[in-house]
Amino acid sequence: MEKVTQLITRLQQICTTLGETAMSQNAVLWNKLSTIVVVGGQSSGKSSVLEAVVGRDFLPRGTGIVTRRPLVLQLVKEDDPNAQEWGVFGHNPDKRWFNFEEIRGEIEVETERHLQKHGNGRVVSPDPIYLTVHSPHVPNLTMVDMPGLTKVPIDGQPASIVQELEDMARMYVKGENAIILAVTPANADLATSDALRMAREVDPTGERTIGVLTKVDIMDRGTDCRDVLMGRSLRLRHGWVAVVNRGQADINSKVSMKEARAREREFFSSTPAYADLTNIGTGYLADKLSNHLINEIMKNLPSISQYIDQNISRLEKELKALGGDLNYGRGSMLHLILTLCHKLEKAFAKLVDGGRDGGERILDVFEIKLKDAIQKLPFQKILTLKNVQNVVNEADGYQPHIIAPENGYRRLIEDGLALLRDPAFQAIEQVHQILKNIVTMAINHPDCRDLARFFNLKAEMVANAAGTLDKLRKEADLMVRTLVDMEASYLSASFFREIVAAESYAYDPSRPKPAFVTLNGELLFEKRYDTLPPSDAHLQRIADHVSAYLQIVRSQLLATVPKAIVHCMVMPSKESLLAEFQEDVAGKEEPQLRRLINESEEIAEQRDGIKKRLTLLLRAAKEIAAFM
Repeated sequence: MEKVTQLITRLQQICTTLGETAMSQNAVLWNKLSTIVVVGGQSSGKSSVLEAVVGRDFLPRGTGIVTRRPLVLQLVKEDDPNAQEWGVFGHNPDKRWFNFEEIRGEIEVETERHLQKHGNGRVVSPDPIYLTVHSPHVPNLTMVDMPGLTKVPIDGQPASIVQELEDMARMYVKGENAIILAVTPANADLATSDALRMAREVDPTGERTIGVLTKVDIMDRGTDCRDVLMGRSLRLRHGWVAVVNRGQADINSKVSMKEARAREREFFSSTPAYADLTNIGTGYLADKLSNHLINEIMKNLPSISQYIDQNISRLEKELKALGGDLNYGRGSMLHLILTLCHKLEKAFAKLVDGGRDGGERILDVFEIKLKDAIQKLPFQKILTLKNVQNVVNEADGYQPHIIAPENGYRRLIEDGLALLRDPAFQAIEQVHQILKNIVTMAINHPDCRDLARFFNLKAEMVANAAGTLDKLRKEADLMVRTLVDMEASYLSASFFREIVAAESYAYDPSRPKPAFVTLNGELLFEKRYDTLPPSDAHLQRIADHVSAYLQIVRSQLLATVPKAIVHCMVMPSKESLLAEFQEDVAGKEEPQLRRLINESEEIAEQRDGIKKRLTLLLRAAKEIAAFM
């Protein structure tokens, strides 16, 4: 039994030392430990029961709703019998309170402060006050004193108070690890007990309920609660305990807890209805609660141990994902930064080489978007007979051409080539945007999760990667512009020689003809012009010759523009996305490097919180392992 008590004490002390309470946002152990929740009607004697167990006056007194916020009371038994008694509040953990009258005052002050700030006009709040009491005279217990239940509002209480108190109490007692201490005055009708009603609602089997009868000494003359205590009526699985608390007159006359205990023993021993019973008195109640709590802990210990092991594994993974503590030596910082740069470049290259959101999107630009954009270019506006005639006439000037309008051909081809520039430049910009998006994806890639710690470094790397891609885009622009300008600068005369030669052999079927195709997909030498007037036939031939030439150039650019983009943008970005940044970092001094890897406060706080909880669980696991 002593070993179990010590285990409970150590587990509770671990929680207390590390600031974990029943309502902690990231509680991982406290909620697994059984807690005794004290419920009952207003002025049923709940607070008096707690004070009797503690052996000190420290709770607010009065009529109506005295307890207006749940009080989570953790009792820690000190090994030294001469140790000083003291308390500490969860909202002020740095101050120890040695005067229990001041503890009562602080409970009242903190209640008022909280209700004024967060109450929104309410007179009660479900947000608890946390108080830990260290004393050599208390059992190791965790108890929650709830505001008293009521059936009707009194003393100016709002109409909603009945439901608010019900909901609040139910929230605390519905948990599977909550032990319900149902406090009921013996001088009232037990059948209408608020505490028993709620206990039966949330614990219909009675596995978690212990009954307490208060005010036994002021029952009507000739009545007693012996049958209840013996389990003959209103039977509870874990039974009932009768106690005699101090009345208001005793409190006013400063009757000490020690004297009150003596009077309680004298009352029960001198009253025939109770003299032979064992389940009477505050001492018995404290022992019963402590033993019951110990039994619950023992019953739940295997599941608690398993739960702790699972959370240790989870927290270790989370801590690893956040990275370890930093070494701020220049060499270590430089190594860390270069390592992170390498990880980002590797993740970037991996995404570019494959994946629906990476390389496949670039391929879509080349094989779908670029091709569609070029196919939809308005070449036919250039090749209308009217436009061909106007361009030829303007090119000839005052001296008409003699055989073929060479200057007209050149201008028509140049106009057609000019249309090809925009789709090519659009393809460059589309690939540029895809590469920028891939940088963002690489930053968030699991392999680069360490970057989340370093906001400044992450921002610098993103900015430098964007700068590299901008430079590469300009190089690709220049290359593609050169490709188009090359076509306009020098027309392939051999193309037109082949046309002249083929047309001169038009009536010799033994000579093969070039398989030139127009922009519309028609074979050039299968076209007939004998249905057109001679002047229109001449212009149509010029238009078809230009169309066939542009078709060849268009096909060439559909092949060479993607090559230029890959050569000037994609491949260099894979090979040296952060090369300039790494060269710059290598020359930085320690203060500049420190600024880069100054991790965000949010990440640092998150890691510290995980380390704190992990420490809690490792210590708890060690204690349980030593016990088992």
